[in-house]
Amino acid sequence: MEKLVSEVSSEESLINRILMEVLPKIKPAEIVRSRLIAIYEAIRGIVQRCLEAKSLMNFEISLQGSAAKDTFLNDEVDLDVFVLFNPANYGIEWINKEFVGIITKCLQDQGYSTIVKYAAHPYVTTYFDGVEVDIVPALRIENPKNIISAVDRTPFHTQYVKSKLYEERSKDEVRLLKAFLKAWNLYGAEIRVQGFSGYLVELLIIKYKSFLNVLKASQSWRAYKTCIEIEEYYGDERVCRKNFKKDVLVVVDPVDPNRNVAAALSLKSYAYFKMLARLFLEKPAKEFFEVEHETGVSINELVKLIEERQRNLGSCIIALYYTVTKNSPDVVWGQLKRIQRVIRNTLEKYGYKWVYVDSWVNDEMSKALTVVEVIDCSNYEVHTGPPAYDVEAINFLKKNFNAIIGPWIEEKGNIVCIRKRKHDPVEIIQKAIEAFTPTSVKVKEVKNIASVNDIQLISDSNFTIWFKNFLYRKHFNKIAKIVGKN
Repeated sequence: MEKLVSEVSSEESLINRILMEVLPKIKPAEIVRSRLIAIYEAIRGIVQRCLEAKSLMNFEISLQGSAAKDTFLNDEVDLDVFVLFNPANYGIEWINKEFVGIITKCLQDQGYSTIVKYAAHPYVTTYFDGVEVDIVPALRIENPKNIISAVDRTPFHTQYVKSKLYEERSKDEVRLLKAFLKAWNLYGAEIRVQGFSGYLVELLIIKYKSFLNVLKASQSWRAYKTCIEIEEYYGDERVCRKNFKKDVLVVVDPVDPNRNVAAALSLKSYAYFKMLARLFLEKPAKEFFEVEHETGVSINELVKLIEERQRNLGSCIIALYYTVTKNSPDVVWGQLKRIQRVIRNTLEKYGYKWVYVDSWVNDEMSKALTVVEVIDCSNYEVHTGPPAYDVEAINFLKKNFNAIIGPWIEEKGNIVCIRKRKHDPVEIIQKAIEAFTPTSVKVKEVKNIASVNDIQLISDSNFTIWFKNFLYRKHFNKIAKIVGKN
């Protein structure tokens, strides 16, 4: 097998042995690639006939995405089939209203199942010989500066990457970085992940030449201060950063220099990647590329964990149950992230300490929930008043003479009592969310999880795995195993 790094030092020989062991597991065989091309040609013909049957003209069908660039992984076999329309004849409004209906009906009439999904605008997902195929409408633009929607930029991205990553070795380096990120749930720019998109991975390999070089370079990146360029449009890092002040990391899009390809990357994902890169360089192991397949636990075991948590920490687990009203993952997850912020801010406003808050959505995009763990959920709180010598001390005493314990004067002179809380965490969260009025998820119930019935409201095996992880939060267990093994 060809070496993955051109110049290998003795310190890097172990890393290269690991990479050469990992690559065959993640790289699609030639027969898989040939099969995908055959499926694309078949779908291309079907879509063309569907559109021509409606007397539609001035369109072009092309393969885009990682399959077109030959940078896809063994376990991400899908196709992005773009239908590019001449903007002189068709507009966004026509695409949104007419295209999806035409393609959906035509495919269904031929026995294909379809799902309408949403990104910049609607597109159609179907399945052909077991392969997921996204049929995406876009406008055929001559200059990327004149795009009308985000998907119009995709053909320019595909063309650019293919012009730079034409060697097989370079494509393999992309696969290694993708697999590394995927193993730690850092692959994907969608709001749920807020990680590295496939295009971002490809640009990093174009810039740094290899997977190993990307890991090394990342150690000198500085949050909110680093700008990475391939075409040197800005030339000066400070000038570049002025254009993207709010972004953790900037990777300038060579197709559109006013766009940051890393804009979706969160500070959490950025920090996690830098730490993992450092660990791999120090303690290389093939396990860094392996996805852990977790098992759930029974509902009764989850209840026991909650009860144990309540005894040991005095915390409570509050859940918001939703029905999902929109079918766009990014829209739903964007709303859930905002709800999480509302919950955190509301609890802090009323003096509650939250430990952790997270959300879950089922695969069908029909059910969702947000769970928050709150410390000290008792009905009573320590209420500290003014110093006894303060003019307001008497008023404090009058208001709190009926406190459960106290009032008394503490060592620093303040008057203190233990009183019944005025605000229940479930109630204040519920009121805050009602005021927020989310539109993509509808709140069914807000409640303190305390019984089997509360958990069984979500009957989904993936939920039990997620909820177990929410309770344990052993995010670094896998790292501990790898480091301990070495």
